[in-house]
Amino acid sequence: MMKNLFIGLSLLFAGSMSPAYAGILPSVVSELDVSKYVGKWYQVASTNPFFQRDCVCTTANYNLREDGNVDVVNTCRKESVTGDLNEVKGIAYATSNPGKLNVVFGGIKLPGSNYWIIEVADDYSYAVVSSPLRRPIWVLARNPELPADTLDGIYKRLDAQGFPVDAIEPTLQAGCNN
Repeated sequence: MMKNLFIGLSLLFAGSMSPAYAGILPSVVSELDVSKYVGKWYQVASTNPFFQRDCVCTTANYNLREDGNVDVVNTCRKESVTGDLNEVKGIAYATSNPGKLNVVFGGIKLPGSNYWIIEVADDYSYAVVSSPLRRPIWVLARNPELPADTLDGIYKRLDAQGFPVDAIEPTLQAGCNN
């Protein structure tokens, strides 16, 4: 089962890279204030990876642990704002680069870093997260919505780095009770 999941994730990531950027890794934030980053985030938009299919009202909660790592709790409702609650817990481990974390779910720690913080607002009101292969992409915010001009700017900067912005879709947050 886990072998199939690993193979599926590998194929998903490998097929998602733009040929023009195939050998060039995306840039990440050079500094991260973890105390400002922890807390609740709303998923405003994403590329809807297979493990989030049919999710609405998606949130991520990050809490600093005593050991310096971060507890991760991702939740969503399935198919509607009143749908079943889906929750997954993990731990984010720091790496030598502050913009790259290794997030582990189910105790299976893959080598390297899989959570790349591509951009974070100066006031930590939004963040853009992806992977070394530019997919999946998550646009997170402290509020359920971001102004259209802020989103447009995010998409333009992602496009300039070769991210598949045409695959990003808004996440339903209206009517959610989170």
